[in-house]
Amino acid sequence: MKRFVLVVPVVLSAWACDRSPSRVEFELPGYVLSSHELPLNPRVSTQGGDLLADARPTFAVTPPGLAVVTSSAGLRCLDSGDGVLSVTVGPVTHTEPLRCRLVETLRVPKALRLIIPNAPVVAEVSARDVRGDVLQDVPLTLTSSNPSIFRVDSGTLTPVSVGTANLLVSAGDRTSTTPVTVVRKLQSHPLLLNDGSRVSWSLNQGHYEIEAQVRSSSGNMNGITLEWVGGSGCQDVGEAQTLRSQCTIENMGSVIIKNPTTFGLGPSLNGVVALYETP
Repeated sequence: MKRFVLVVPVVLSAWACDRSPSRVEFELPGYVLSSHELPLNPRVSTQGGDLLADARPTFAVTPPGLAVVTSSAGLRCLDSGDGVLSVTVGPVTHTEPLRCRLVETLRVPKALRLIIPNAPVVAEVSARDVRGDVLQDVPLTLTSSNPSIFRVDSGTLTPVSVGTANLLVSAGDRTSTTPVTVVRKLQSHPLLLNDGSRVSWSLNQGHYEIEAQVRSSSGNMNGITLEWVGGSGCQDVGEAQTLRSQCTIENMGSVIIKNPTTFGLGPSLNGVVALYETP
């Protein structure tokens, strides 16, 4: 009678009983943006893929002052900078680059004004550390509180319709808000007024703003005046070379810009004027 030795099952059984660590992993984002404790969730497994729940890995940070790892396997960044985080279990070691970027403040505009149909505007925002230095590589998240007023695409703000909304900027656990006003440009062209002449625009019901800037042909401080007709809460402006004024037209109205007369002997005024629909 022939006898057979079952070699393969014995080998497989020995392999399956091997509880030596063969692989160690942990969770680390590309950038750590706050000093709050971040769970690393280390996972130690055997060559066969079995998790070793009772394994006790040890961590090391280089350079030491950049961050610490707590007894519960949580990472806390102490400063901004680059280093290496390594974890060791028995003979197995795994390392990952550590990028600590502690965001202390977000620098954002106090307010923004977008004009339809002008080109989109790049938002000038930045993340700063405790020393006030710009953290160049920190990813910033920009969102619009109302995309029907303006939308955000890759840090660029595009006006959609007249109104007000907020730009929300966040990085790590820091958040900042900037009010955004969207207006529509109705008129924009050169302005030339001889002595005593005027120019006017008829307006339907709505909210308006006008801007104008002129200079005198004589080089003196002669300016223009502005008058709203048919509105409320309007800001009539006395003689000036630069003006900005707002008004709410209740039904129908107009706005008038004059070069005050000096008996036909005054200087001409030339410049630019722009009229906007506002929220």
